[in-house]
Amino acid sequence: MRIAVVGATGAVGRTMLAILEERGFPLDELVALASERTAGTRLPFRGEELTVGALTPEALRGVDIALSSCGSSVASAWIPKAAEAGTVCIDNSSAFRMDPAAALTIPEVNPESLTSRPRIIAVPNCTIITTLMAVAPLHRAAGLRSLILSSYQSVSGAGARGVRELVEQIEKLGGNEDELARPDLETLPSGPVFGKTIAYNVLAKIDVLDRETGFTFEEIKMQREGKRILSMPELDITATCVRVPVPVGHSVSIHATFDRPTSPDEARSTLSGAPGVQLRDDPANDVYPSPLEAAGIDDVLVGRVRQPAGHELALALFACGDNLRKGAALNAVQIAELLGRRHLKKG
Repeated sequence: MRIAVVGATGAVGRTMLAILEERGFPLDELVALASERTAGTRLPFRGEELTVGALTPEALRGVDIALSSCGSSVASAWIPKAAEAGTVCIDNSSAFRMDPAAALTIPEVNPESLTSRPRIIAVPNCTIITTLMAVAPLHRAAGLRSLILSSYQSVSGAGARGVRELVEQIEKLGGNEDELARPDLETLPSGPVFGKTIAYNVLAKIDVLDRETGFTFEEIKMQREGKRILSMPELDITATCVRVPVPVGHSVSIHATFDRPTSPDEARSTLSGAPGVQLRDDPANDVYPSPLEAAGIDDVLVGRVRQPAGHELALALFACGDNLRKGAALNAVQIAELLGRRHLKKG
């Protein structure tokens, strides 16, 4: 197979290259592509160096699978044409997630979405991936009825610029932490990525606000995509998305209700056998998920499993996942692996 990584010089693109190498992905040729601005960059892959080319129709000719990590506007411009030409496009942007002609896929959750052999496959929102990796096994066991979600999303979710903005603000405030007990808001550092100060702070607004509903687009994405991935258009789901001063790793507090009573012990047993999930649930001994523990690994960490008093149909739990790996690059590669196995079987 001829594989392309589009947006190869970005954080997710570089992570995709690393994961393809780590997992020994079977390919005959790898093409690294990016914008004209970063074309010519050299990237390591399997002991050699790839020269990044510019994203053009000619560069995609003959590519079997393209793993894409670029903005929605760029993806919308080239992916339909590449798909029409025969390339299967696996896209990390939000451009095609609600397109009925495209699949929206988490391999451990809804692999059946690939049965129709779609040419465009969207990687879901990174936070709903973390959420559903924890919730889907329980849904299969007890039947999901509703979800109330609160996210704690790292600055890398806003790209490398978000990480730099956090680091710069921490440096500016370093040594003056006592003053933050009564801060002069006018003098606090801020930047173009987050608007308000993100260092030593949390921001309950990610993405553009929909004035009609009061929800942000990030919250709307989680709600819409969760329903589509689970094929539950009537699912009662509410999300509040919050940015936190963490470099990598998104966390989600989950309140789920089910069709039948399910105990925390049953939930732990179900989660302990779920693919792509690590149960970390012994908080008395400091065993519970945190984003630093989830950073750099493939599995989603799930713990703090408990049942609200008097609510036998409900469970509360906490999940953390690496937003650059399972939340983006790894999920895309796993989709490609499923497609690759079918390709080899067909051959």
